[in-house]
Amino acid sequence: MRRRWIERRILGLILLITGLVIIAVITLPYRVWMVLLGCCMLYLGYKLFIC
Repeated sequence: MRRRWIERRILGLILLITGLVIIAVITLPYRVWMVLLGCCMLYLGYKLFIC
């Protein structure tokens, strides 16, 4: 029973994130996406360097 609750929660979270990404792709301009992608890459590079 607990496992199904976790799976449903994860599935709901994935659907929510997918919906937000679709809305963001439609509304945000290209430059904002480049800034967000750059920030994500810097953060991931920092995490990989530290760990």
